[in-house]
Amino acid sequence: MNRLILANLKAYRTPKQVAEWCDAFLAALRGVPEEAEVVLALPHMALERAAETFKGKPGIALAAQCVSPFPMGGYTGSTPAAWLRDLVRYTLVGHRERRTYFRETPQDVVRQAAEALEEGIVPIVCVDRGSFMPQLGAFQDEERGEVCWAFTTKAEVPLRMPEDLAAIKDSITKIARQTDMRPVLYG
Repeated sequence: MNRLILANLKAYRTPKQVAEWCDAFLAALRGVPEEAEVVLALPHMALERAAETFKGKPGIALAAQCVSPFPMGGYTGSTPAAWLRDLVRYTLVGHRERRTYFRETPQDVVRQAAEALEEGIVPIVCVDRGSFMPQLGAFQDEERGEVCWAFTTKAEVPLRMPEDLAAIKDSITKIARQTDMRPVLYG
């Protein structure tokens, strides 16, 4: 798997502003190294436009910021993975903000990941020190091998050097070892 560089635009910009940002990003981009993939996690309302903007651009992939734990059906307000299938390569699941503000549980995250995988979308499972082990335990062995992991600390920026960096490296190494060396992003 290529080295992933992930940028999550969160919900700070309107869909029009996200489109302008994507245009500016593409204009400033001088290429992506062959061994890397830049993944842009964008709000759902901006994904269609961004998919057109980045179509055929090597090294750039899109990610949804979340996905429904349910398939298409009577789930008002949800975005099923089937709707995202042709727009994104990845989706974030279990992001700290989703766990905190939307009360998503490890089981919710597993259902989201399963829906994504069913549609050929790679889940990026977001964890911190406290949520990693419960989240890992919620996945079946075969599911663990199909996801990527993203680790964040609860430390505020700026980080204390070198203590925070050593702790981050140690946590990422432990996650990689416990997930059969699956990719682990930090941020």
